[in-house]
Amino acid sequence: MALNKTSSNHQKNLFVATIICVFAIVLTIMILNFSFGLIVYYLDQNQSIWWNKHSPLLLGTVIFIMLISLFYELYIFRVGGHSLAKQMRARYLNTLECTPEEIRAVKLTEQLANKFEVMTPSVYVLPDEIGVNALTAGQNEQDTVIILTWGALQNLDELELYGLLSYAFNQILSGETRQNIRLKILFSALTSFNQWGSKIARRGFKPYNSKNKFETVLVALGGIIWLMGSLGLLISRFVKFVTLSGRTFKNDTETQALISNDTNLQTLLRIYVHHAGSQIHSSHSESIAHMCFANSLSPQSWLNIHPNIERRIYQLDPSILKEVQLENLKRVQAQPLFSLFRPFGEEQTEVSIAWEAPKPFPLVRLSPISFSSQDEEQPLSPHLRQSMKQPELLKRALQTGTGAREVIVAVLMIRQYREFIPKDAQVSHAIVDALLAIDGRLHVQVFYNACNKLVQMPMSIARQFLTRLALIIQADGEVGLLDVLLLEKVKSHLNLLPIHMPTAYDETQFEIVRLVDALVHVQKLNSSNQLKRRASMLEQLVSNKEIKKYEHLSDDPVNLGEILHHLSGLLLRDRLKILGVLEHCLSEDRIITQDELDVLALLYWRLGFENKEVVEQVLKQNSLMIV
Repeated sequence: MALNKTSSNHQKNLFVATIICVFAIVLTIMILNFSFGLIVYYLDQNQSIWWNKHSPLLLGTVIFIMLISLFYELYIFRVGGHSLAKQMRARYLNTLECTPEEIRAVKLTEQLANKFEVMTPSVYVLPDEIGVNALTAGQNEQDTVIILTWGALQNLDELELYGLLSYAFNQILSGETRQNIRLKILFSALTSFNQWGSKIARRGFKPYNSKNKFETVLVALGGIIWLMGSLGLLISRFVKFVTLSGRTFKNDTETQALISNDTNLQTLLRIYVHHAGSQIHSSHSESIAHMCFANSLSPQSWLNIHPNIERRIYQLDPSILKEVQLENLKRVQAQPLFSLFRPFGEEQTEVSIAWEAPKPFPLVRLSPISFSSQDEEQPLSPHLRQSMKQPELLKRALQTGTGAREVIVAVLMIRQYREFIPKDAQVSHAIVDALLAIDGRLHVQVFYNACNKLVQMPMSIARQFLTRLALIIQADGEVGLLDVLLLEKVKSHLNLLPIHMPTAYDETQFEIVRLVDALVHVQKLNSSNQLKRRASMLEQLVSNKEIKKYEHLSDDPVNLGEILHHLSGLLLRDRLKILGVLEHCLSEDRIITQDELDVLALLYWRLGFENKEVVEQVLKQNSLMIV
């Protein structure tokens, strides 16, 4: 599919938009002349309001300035989208000089270009914009560009970035990028007064040691020109609102059909909970509003071209907002009483979970499950664990799905009771004996091998199996973080791991605190050191306003699986921040143990990241500390 296959209907829309823009320019000139006529009539009643002796000079000046603005924009955009990127001071993404986030965006762009059989557009980034947004422009295939904000690169994971770029490719395939450039050129005639007034007024704002005698004159003159230009700005915004506001819903639907998934919906949900939204704080944000994925102006601005994010989400999937409201009621029950007394606001949570942990919920395990010998605390590399010899009984058990389930049950049973297994426990005692005969550090690896051998089963049976495992890990009324993470691994292999829904960092303070509580109990520290380590992590993760509420350890029941589910919906940088603090805690001033390394690797996996490089880095640091 190439750009030259733009539909005739789209060309017709561009012609109509051009006619409307010309009409808006004429209307602006008439209103300016009428306003000037009122002033002249006030000074000289013999002059007509609609036409006076000064009208030719005024209209000639206004038209001259508009023509200069049009020709200047035509000259600027002689190379299409690249000129726009240069005008906005965007930085070109060269793969040889890119950060990992930028390389990911470039590779996704190349993949989409190959998928839709178009020339790969150039990718730029606005380095100072923290909002999540993107814009697309270009006259033809050679000069088409996609400009991303730095906030989009920092806060979107790969699927959400895929949805954002898919929207941009839908604009490219429909020919909308040409319309974006031409409309910007035409509407520059209306916005030029406003922009020039702002530039003149800024000339008057000089440092205190400046001796410019015309500061007041420049500010006043610039203010008057800006006020005159505000009329054109308002008219251009109104015309865009009337002619272009409906195409956002159409583009959302077309993008979803184009890529046959709802990743663009996930992108909208991410913007919905992002504190900076999609706003672009640039002097060009007004003129590029029609090019963007979402609103580039303040949400409080009048006549925004793009509907608000909530309306777009509802248009794509009306059921999501209803499910959010139901999930809010569930989350309220898990919050401490003091956290309920706060102003009501818009909260974002996740889609309802298909499988629910059995109740009553357990407490966080206060003392970690330890290995019997000091040597078994030192972690093994993943390659060494996979290659170590295992009993033949375990190998035979892992050849069938039923045997794999029994191995999973046995590993979790051993992690609770170690060498004391009740005789009436519903578990293969032969498998338990085989596990107890090998190095305890291999148990989690055996667990992984068993998960890989799980076969698909009916949902009802899968839920029953998960319930059985959950009852095992909380049989004594307490639950450890590693056990819950292993249970999450089983959920993933059974396709029962719920899809995360974006959540705001401020709304997960309680969940972050409970995760920190569970983490410090994984470490073999005494109570005083646990409290110090806990306080250190909370200072970095929880706001000063909220930290006083969580000074003391909570003894309330906890659903760690749901907490991990909520945290997996945080922004990319928020998840990285949490993982960075937790990783530093686990490896601070001491050698990391096998359990702690397993917890760290599983936390990275559960929050949506690859953990191989992290594990290798921790093992290298650990070996240096041992030496």
